Amino acid sequence: MRNFLKIASILTIGFFFTACIGEGDSSASEGFSKSGKAGSLDVTYSSPKPLVVGNNNISVKISEHGKVVKGAKVDFKIFMPEMPGMPYMEEVQNFKSNGDIYNGTVNFSMGGTWQVKVFIEKDGKKYKYSSSVII
Repeated sequence: MRNFLKIASILTIGFFFTACIGEGDSSASEGFSKSGKAGSLDVTYSSPKPLVVGNNNISVKISEHGKVVKGAKVDFKIFMPEMPGMPYMEEVQNFKSNGDIYNGTVNFSMGGTWQVKVFIEKDGKKYKYSSSVII
């Protein structure tokens, strides 16, 4: 048990110093972006700032065969599975179209790994993109 505590303490201190060193890095001010496929659709969700605990402005861009998809219904779902001592957490937002991009605000209520699902309904067909983020 003592060895475990020593190792945990060393790792915690190492992560702390790594985080402090990264604060002055210019990449820390850059935004966030993640991309993937949902059937024939290319999906990219992004934020102008790094994702944080609390409210985050998220944009979703959807294209098919290189052409921007407009007029789709886009729901953005985040959730964290139930864990010991913590309930299941979920938020679903309907993103509104702003030209070529769908926008919304999502609240990550705590740090950790969040599952992300982007549900897209276009021309009567339903698509789902799955991803995850670490806050």
